[in-house]
Amino acid sequence: MNIVQKASKFLLLLIVLVGFSQCKTQNSTTKAPFEITEKIYFNFAGGKKGTSGTTIKVVGKATTLNLAFSTIFFQNHEYKIVPDFRGDQFLLIGTKTKLIKGDMNMHQDAVGEYGNKAPDVTNKIPFELLNNEAILVYQINGKDFYYKIKNIKQLDDVFYP
Repeated sequence: MNIVQKASKFLLLLIVLVGFSQCKTQNSTTKAPFEITEKIYFNFAGGKKGTSGTTIKVVGKATTLNLAFSTIFFQNHEYKIVPDFRGDQFLLIGTKTKLIKGDMNMHQDAVGEYGNKAPDVTNKIPFELLNNEAILVYQINGKDFYYKIKNIKQLDDVFYP
């Protein structure tokens, strides 16, 4: 009986250790292998009727060669980015455009708006951020890391013809 108890305790311990080793953790860092020198965003409207959106721009200097950027989470949206490296300097620009579709019934009387779909207001990103904060996803040797950008400056709105 003593051997069975020891074996079962060992087996239980082994299962717990293996279970914890399989957990995926987010690698969030405060010391990143880059320095951000400029962080701005602006809202825009126009270009095409019913079009509006937001553009975020991050400029910085990399301190390592094994660095790649993929995504910025900002104002409840995920921005895919293509980084522009020039030596150790980089430029990241992400734009999210939304087109207001004309299939909504706008009426003075609420009954006249029957049949309109409610807007989707669900949280689309896995982070709780303030309006002027973003999460930058970067990779070093293929491993994802997350860096929180604070105090992003808002520029004046841009209206395209």
